[in-house]
Amino acid sequence: ITISKGGNNYLVMANTNRPVMRVKYKSIEDFAGSLTEPIKESYSTAGVDFVTLPVVNVVQMDNLDDTQVVVLQRSSNCDLDLYTAITDRWL
Repeated sequence: ITISKGGNNYLVMANTNRPVMRVKYKSIEDFAGSLTEPIKESYSTAGVDFVTLPVVNVVQMDNLDDTQVVVLQRSSNCDLDLYTAITDRWL
């Protein structure tokens, strides 16, 4: 999803294998490195800088409006929880 604040646009992405990650669109635009070069060290990262947010097991999310996102998240007991979150929480 895309979240905007203070003139900055952010890509916020999630999958069930990693925590939610936030990337500045400007970082993607300015990236001059290779996206196809393999990472040399196991479990390390390379490429565009990102911030890992403390939100895990997100199955799906989408913008609800300009200030909220709706999130479907699997809990530790395997239930699916549906909730809304204020986007400022993730910025």
